[in-house]
Amino acid sequence: MKMLLIIMLSILVNTCTNEAEDNTAPLMEANAIIFNNNLPVDGCAEHISLIDAKGDRIKDVLPTEASSAMFKSLLNAEIAKLPENTYTGNLSFPVILKYKTTQEKGELICGWGSKSTVEKIEIVNITKK
Repeated sequence: MKMLLIIMLSILVNTCTNEAEDNTAPLMEANAIIFNNNLPVDGCAEHISLIDAKGDRIKDVLPTEASSAMFKSLLNAEIAKLPENTYTGNLSFPVILKYKTTQEKGELICGWGSKSTVEKIEIVNITKK
């Protein structure tokens, strides 16, 4: 019984330590482009592309589960602004993103069935440009 208690306590301490490390990640700010789920149109699922000062794409990322609702809320708000019966499934727009890096990875489908492993970011704030 003591051994089980020691093992459980070790797991709990390790879990708390990992969460604390994730929470200390620095807050980053970047220009980005949000892409809606365009699988039928261009073969890419919804994702975020971080861009540099020149407007070139640096890398694609995905939101964490915890920040996915904020990401989807902005996408849905932009779709709702479109005139009725004009949404074709292809939507992208620039944003300013405040986020923290994480150790999480996710699978992005992009390029007609091509899959790649990308970083997940914790979105703290997202504002349409």
